Amino acid sequence: MKCCSYKIGVIVEIMDSSDGRYKLITIGQDPKDIYTFTRLVVGNETLILNCEYNEITVDDLKVGDFVVAYHSNVMTMSIPPQTSAYIIEVK
Repeated sequence: MKCCSYKIGVIVEIMDSSDGRYKLITIGQDPKDIYTFTRLVVGNETLILNCEYNEITVDDLKVGDFVVAYHSNVMTMSIPPQTSAYIIEVK
């Protein structure tokens, strides 16, 4: 049994959750196709790394960044699916 899965894509949107406790980062394999999107829930426990594997903050991420995101296997069935992010690596 795998502990997590990963997605590779470009950040297409960054926004705050409705209560302000989390950042919601949407990534897509094809930025023009919503069916390739995944929305990552990023909290204080999410590890975010730059291309040199130095830790950065969620505020350092920007739309257009190419990332690899390791996330929970549990996802909503919405479009785009939503899941908790464990690690985000900027490539």
